[in-house]
Amino acid sequence: MAAMKSGALPKLKLAPNLVPRLAWQTRRLLRQTGPGAVAGIACALLAVLAQWHATQLDQRQAVLTRQLNAAARAAAIPHPVAPTAAGGVAAFYAYLPAHDLIPDQLKELVRVAEQSGIALNKAEYKPEMDGKAGFLRYHITLPVKSDYASVQGFIIGALQALPTLTLDSVAFKRDQIESGDIEARIQFVLLVRQEKRR
Repeated sequence: MAAMKSGALPKLKLAPNLVPRLAWQTRRLLRQTGPGAVAGIACALLAVLAQWHATQLDQRQAVLTRQLNAAARAAAIPHPVAPTAAGGVAAFYAYLPAHDLIPDQLKELVRVAEQSGIALNKAEYKPEMDGKAGFLRYHITLPVKSDYASVQGFIIGALQALPTLTLDSVAFKRDQIESGDIEARIQFVLLVRQEKRR
């Protein structure tokens, strides 16, 4: 027996007169068995086909029943009532940190800067009261110098660590294009509750 090459599929050589031979064999078997046997074989094939189809329908019905039950359970779960405008505003004010926590918020900002490899040598703070809004905007301006990835990491880390901190603006400046470090002026706004009057 000849060795086969790996990956090669064996080629089957079919007789050139295979189709006429199969047709002749089929006609010969039909003559030998008779029309009754052919009808019986056809009925048996139809019965097998009907059983297969019934099994498929049962499986489909089971899937649809599970989906219908899941939808009914989901519909039975009470949906939370949408908050009213007043309730939403109250939730917003409750979410804001207290005025007394500003030093803790700033310490967290410094910690995130150190983690990102940013030295905060200088910072400007400016509170902005808005009597109508009912909260305090605490403007924080940070001039920093570092590589772009560290500055970006600091901004993202600060926004994630302090949920009521917003990025107001950021400006980049590079003295020379070859320089790896950039100067950035980052302006954050920290939203806090107004100080309670005594």
